[in-house]
Amino acid sequence: MDHEAARQLFGNRVRELRQQMGITQEQLAEVISKTTEHISFLERGERSPSFEVILDIADAINVSVPYLMNIEQPNEHTDPITTLIVAPVSPSLVEPVEEPITTENERQSNLERLQSAFDGVRQMQLLANEYGITDIFQDNGGKVLQVLILLGLRISPGREGNDAIDADGNEYELKTVNRSLNKNAGITTHHHLNKDILRKYRLVQAWYIAIYEGIE
Repeated sequence: MDHEAARQLFGNRVRELRQQMGITQEQLAEVISKTTEHISFLERGERSPSFEVILDIADAINVSVPYLMNIEQPNEHTDPITTLIVAPVSPSLVEPVEEPITTENERQSNLERLQSAFDGVRQMQLLANEYGITDIFQDNGGKVLQVLILLGLRISPGREGNDAIDADGNEYELKTVNRSLNKNAGITTHHHLNKDILRKYRLVQAWYIAIYEGIE
């Protein structure tokens, strides 16, 4: 099997297990501290996962690494029940849509609801711009914005390792945990720790951990 084919099979495997767990690409990205775009690249087979990402994905979707990496094409005579090696996962937070939206009236109604919602989203993005967040849909931007406003901080531009800064130049590390997504969620930090990152972490004024129920 060549590398391109292996990447595609791995991406299909991640997508299949993620959907079985009932979580979105954004939710998986949040748990492993990656962007939604990164997850999308992996699932399309357009990017090779690092060893750290493989471990994080396996942990996030509650499977073993061998089970995650079982990317050989299944034998049509294999009984999938006999190969199940993980405990059943909890149901998704949002029930999946049983039937697609097909009627013109339903699509028009949802388009109007989307347009109405985006009026508020645009105002939120304008507010986020003032705090240094250019995209509230990327990297937990909407959640981080809430923390920044509550604490009176701003995004620290161009600094890897520390997230926010106050009016006096003190630096802070920000972490978010979604209890709805994972009741046993832990706090993750930089995946590639080195002396420079550790030195920056030691200089922070405080670490703030925000616990969310969904998006609030």
